[in-house]
Amino acid sequence: MNNPIIPTKAERVLAGLLSGHSYNRFEAETKLHDHCLHTTVAEIQRRRLITINRMYETVPGFQGNPTRVCRYWITPEERQRINQRALYLPNKEQTEPNNGA
Repeated sequence: MNNPIIPTKAERVLAGLLSGHSYNRFEAETKLHDHCLHTTVAEIQRRRLITINRMYETVPGFQGNPTRVCRYWITPEERQRINQRALYLPNKEQTEPNNGA
């Protein structure tokens, strides 16, 4: 029986951001099941060399008290750069050594 491949937390967050959505920590917990969005964003940026934008905003927190959180998103230009980079695969003939020629 084949086991389905379950995406990692970082993969879920990256997919959400690449789809054009933006998230703050509360939205990410509900929609992406990520309890530490700031750490996941830092990991994505460091490991994949992707720029993720951020901006502080104030949202209702515990008992409606205002709390300051960060909203994260990827710009359309960065999404295009990521897509172009992901589509580039070197030609197999270019990566194999030339046998005797």
